[in-house]
Amino acid sequence: MTADDYYQYAYVTTDWRRAMRDIAAAHDIGGFMEMPEAEFDTGPGRTAVCHFALAFKNGLQFEIIQPLGGDCSVYRWGLPEEGYATRFHHLGRHFSDRSEFERHHAVASARWNLPVAADTMGGTYAYFDARPDYGHFIENFTFPAGSHLEGVPKW
Repeated sequence: MTADDYYQYAYVTTDWRRAMRDIAAAHDIGGFMEMPEAEFDTGPGRTAVCHFALAFKNGLQFEIIQPLGGDCSVYRWGLPEEGYATRFHHLGRHFSDRSEFERHHAVASARWNLPVAADTMGGTYAYFDARPDYGHFIENFTFPAGSHLEGVPKW
């Protein structure tokens, strides 16, 4: 990865397993790194529990999230109360360099609301509510070499 990676399309869903099958079939993805019932910080004193799945296809990472409980309101956006749905949720941007992450974080914070931001799994991530401008969230994140991202399957 470079210091200026735009590399993730993320979806939220009401049925994690079905969404993995649908997205895998649509994009010829052979399988995902699955993180069921993952609990993670979403801000000071807040946590969420979600199912996560990650896979790369030709250098583009697909993320599938099913919100389960806790501070999940940002992940429930766009999903119906009942029935199946999978919706585009955010564009993810990774920064290999922490100082570049901080610089972009400051610029985005001045423009958009920040509903989720936390340190987790040795890195940092932040969701910016860019829906008024672009119709979706933007996630900026930085993880060091050797993080969980290195275990994501590549197809």
